[in-house]
Amino acid sequence: MKKKSVDMLCGSVMGGFLSLTIPIMIMNVAQILFNVIDMRILKVFGYENATGAVGATGTLMALSTSLVIGIAAGANVVVARHIGAKERERAESAIITSLLFSVFAGIVLMIVGVIFARDFLMMTNCAQSLLDDATKYFQIYFYGIPIQLAYNFCSSVLRALGDTKRPMYFLLLGGACKVVFTVLLLLMFEAAVESVAIATIISNLVAFVLSFITLLGKKDMVTLSRKKICFDMTELKAMLYNGIPSGFQSALYSFANVIIVSTVNGFGAAATTGIAIANQFDGILYQIALAPHYAVIPYVAQNMGAGNFKRTKKAIYSAMLITVAFGATLGSLSAIFSHELSYLLHSSAEVVEFSSQKMIIVSSTYFICGINEVVGGALKGLGKPISSAVTSLIFLCALRFLWVYFIFPLCPNLTFLYAVWPVGWTLSIITLLPLLCFAYKKAAKNFDLKQNVFEKAS
Repeated sequence: MKKKSVDMLCGSVMGGFLSLTIPIMIMNVAQILFNVIDMRILKVFGYENATGAVGATGTLMALSTSLVIGIAAGANVVVARHIGAKERERAESAIITSLLFSVFAGIVLMIVGVIFARDFLMMTNCAQSLLDDATKYFQIYFYGIPIQLAYNFCSSVLRALGDTKRPMYFLLLGGACKVVFTVLLLLMFEAAVESVAIATIISNLVAFVLSFITLLGKKDMVTLSRKKICFDMTELKAMLYNGIPSGFQSALYSFANVIIVSTVNGFGAAATTGIAIANQFDGILYQIALAPHYAVIPYVAQNMGAGNFKRTKKAIYSAMLITVAFGATLGSLSAIFSHELSYLLHSSAEVVEFSSQKMIIVSSTYFICGINEVVGGALKGLGKPISSAVTSLIFLCALRFLWVYFIFPLCPNLTFLYAVWPVGWTLSIITLLPLLCFAYKKAAKNFDLKQNVFEKAS
């Protein structure tokens, strides 16, 4: 019988890493592609205004969910480390605690998102012509946030167990359902943003149910039962320690992007729609760059738990090679064909020009983002998430504030505004690489000391 999980502790490092990375890459890219298909469907049905309205909510939704999704990454680290150290009971307790936390956090976010949707959008200078539809989409979308977060935690745990293929299959199936239901709802009700939002909730529900059933069936690695359902505060603290810096980092990143989007929105509805379209294609590249990041976290964590530090180093090198190869190639193609891609989603030459302007600057440099994400992911896997978060605070958040409010006014055109992305990524890498080398050497030294103490005690 073919194994459905990747053994991160044995075998070819590059082969195993690719087995982890490619499904994550396909899964995350597919999620963005389904959003692109939604926008294409809206154009075909004659709802081009809805394209801008749906896109205008993207950065806010990322900001709203980033902290909790970061904690899901923390659960990934904790579970992977327990699996690597063969601590089955602690792994089970961590999984159950993470799922309970996802439900609680999802309900809190749902209430906040539904109540304050319009206020949040107004804070981003959302164009008045898009505001009503954007508010509707935001509110309906947030009714489904508990389901989405539960799926994120399930898929994160499955990745920690070495299973990345089935979460990918479930997401693809959910995405296909999303496209079908979007078309059906548009035909039945002719309500553009409502149809897209409801179809998104259905998609997340399908992916969550299938992922949860799969997790329950992982009896060879963990056994989950009703008797074990309770919060383990020790495991929760470990998840929060590893996850909050990651979530805080993502939240800061998203918040800085909200500031940039607010600046772009000041150029009018065409600019808002243009950057919304560019964000879809840039989002694909970001997910490609991010896939090795998600794979390197459990790979490093498991091998650190087992004391396989040579494999840890090989995994980091493999991750960097993959993210550069994919990011540089596809990023260049995206920049070259930016006009053609943008015309797929909107027919206005002005909107397309705004979209292409961002893609040319940002898309072609996403491989730099990929290197930065891999280094940050390796630090998280080594149990040093704070270093990555602080560096992000400085170069991916504070720098953007300074750029928008002090540097951009000196040269107020959008091309110069978008240059902050590659500049920030580069400075972040220069800072993180020495920290990664230090963390790796310290972790290896501490493990050797523990082994010596154990051998003497024996």
